[in-house]
Amino acid sequence: MELTWKGQLVRIREMGPGSGVPAVVLVHGYPLDGAMWSGVARLLSRRFRVLKPDLPGRGETPADSDGTMADYADFLEAILRELPAPVGLAGFSMGGYATLALLERRPERLAAVALVDTRASADDDAGKAKREEAIATVRSEAGVAAIADAMVPRLLGASSLSNRDLVERVQRIIRRQSPATVEADLTAMRDRPDRRGELSRVAIPALLVVGDQDTLTPPADSELMAAAIPGARLVTIAGAGHLTPMERPGAVAAALGEFFGATLSAGDATPPG
Repeated sequence: MELTWKGQLVRIREMGPGSGVPAVVLVHGYPLDGAMWSGVARLLSRRFRVLKPDLPGRGETPADSDGTMADYADFLEAILRELPAPVGLAGFSMGGYATLALLERRPERLAAVALVDTRASADDDAGKAKREEAIATVRSEAGVAAIADAMVPRLLGASSLSNRDLVERVQRIIRRQSPATVEADLTAMRDRPDRRGELSRVAIPALLVVGDQDTLTPPADSELMAAAIPGARLVTIAGAGHLTPMERPGAVAAALGEFFGATLSAGDATPPG
């Protein structure tokens, strides 16, 4: 799919049938791009039209971000305007923050939502200080490479860290991001508002997915969100840390496929597995 964003052409990678089936949009987290969803997307594409956009400032979305979560939400809304209903959206980590921003402003754009390894609360003072430290690192000679080295052990669970191929894939995705984009992500996350008070107003089907070894957004965060969103379901992915879509793509695809299959009326196609 192609669209124009801030006067520049954006190409959004997609897989699966081009029409006649519901669309599912997969939103990546920090400091990554849409490629983090590749394994999940391949499995879901058996059943859905799957889109995995790059958020502003990276990959196939060349227009820079203005460093706010509202900007990312505006970009997602622009994608949704191009898609026929019904549409489902899964937001991972920072992508979940952008999804919550979108839900607060334009809930009618979505038929179902999955929040993957994310939280609704804002950064506390300690969290904001860590963002500032990371921004200083990006601006230093160490740059994005240092961010990659620091983030991989935090993104992956203990068992995943022994998977050399996975570690190298995550490193490659992070290292190809520009310093300006990484700083924009950090600023947007640092300044995002607390949206816990909005959860009870979510009026569409919702799924929470979290790795049982996630230390960045622990299972307790997802449990609180699931309790606050009316009718929400919670799926815990065994043996995964924060980056569940790359660590356990089959399990994440199965959870999303079952959820979106039921909520988007995807018919009787074979589920991913």
